[in-house]
Amino acid sequence: MSVSPFSDSLLIAKAFWSPAFPHIQLWRTIIGIIIIHAVFFAVTFAIFIVGANLLGTDPGSMLGASTPAEAAVFFLTFLGYHLGLWVTVRLLHKRGYRSLFGPALRVNWLHFRRGLLIAIGISIAAILVQLLQPLFLSPAQETSAQQSIPFVNWALLVVPALILVLMQIFAEELVFRGYVLQQLRARFRSIWICAILPSLAFGVLHYDPATYGINSIFYVTHTATIGILLAVVTLRTGNIGAAAGLHFGNNAMLIFSGTKGTLDGFSLFLTEMDLTSAQMTWSILSQTTVVVAAFALWWWMTQRNQPIANAEQAD
Repeated sequence: MSVSPFSDSLLIAKAFWSPAFPHIQLWRTIIGIIIIHAVFFAVTFAIFIVGANLLGTDPGSMLGASTPAEAAVFFLTFLGYHLGLWVTVRLLHKRGYRSLFGPALRVNWLHFRRGLLIAIGISIAAILVQLLQPLFLSPAQETSAQQSIPFVNWALLVVPALILVLMQIFAEELVFRGYVLQQLRARFRSIWICAILPSLAFGVLHYDPATYGINSIFYVTHTATIGILLAVVTLRTGNIGAAAGLHFGNNAMLIFSGTKGTLDGFSLFLTEMDLTSAQMTWSILSQTTVVVAAFALWWWMTQRNQPIANAEQAD
């Protein structure tokens, strides 16, 4: 008989959310979220001011991160999340920063590598699905990738860019799949409260009809879906590693190929695309479909009869 994915079948000490005890009061979590984001915005403001002065430009002009220097400044702002998390868990919850990784107090790098490989596979599958686009869209809507940086220059940027992306994805994962997920799952049993509703709220924050038009709805759906699936993966594996690997693989691919005007400073190739177009609709929906299919395959092959948090398997 299969085990319910949200049953406490393991000892609570082995569950991903166990480090949150005993300071799991909802008021602490709400204040913690406020502190984390207050520190993040303060650090972001400071980094943008310093970065603008060093680059001799206006802080507002760097938001697009359209050059390597601007992209580096943008990614450095995520140090604010790490600092905010450290302050919050130490002072408000009386636990260590590493507890956000899971009960093992360290990243499961085996899970991370598997997540990274799966993310690369998903990206390749999404590219193959994109090849079907001409069957449904008129030739006038097709675009091709153009090289944006000389290869030698780009090669020198790859390692620093990957380090910055790694720092950025861990910042986001530790906030949303670490802190928020641990605190809410320790306080509430319902998947709706600990995983689905926070992911939906995060998705709604990406609603931008001025930029995406009708595609803003699909973008919100995609973002919320990814958040929910990463939350479930984290709860099932008992460690932040798998979700971080998936997130890193997805973002690292953007260093090779990106969309013009959307954090493209590190991208070797750029595709210019109307974000309100049917082509963008196809791109978003195809990516969402491939991700959901990959998750369903993973669940069916390995997770149907497994306990919710295999923390004891962390290496």
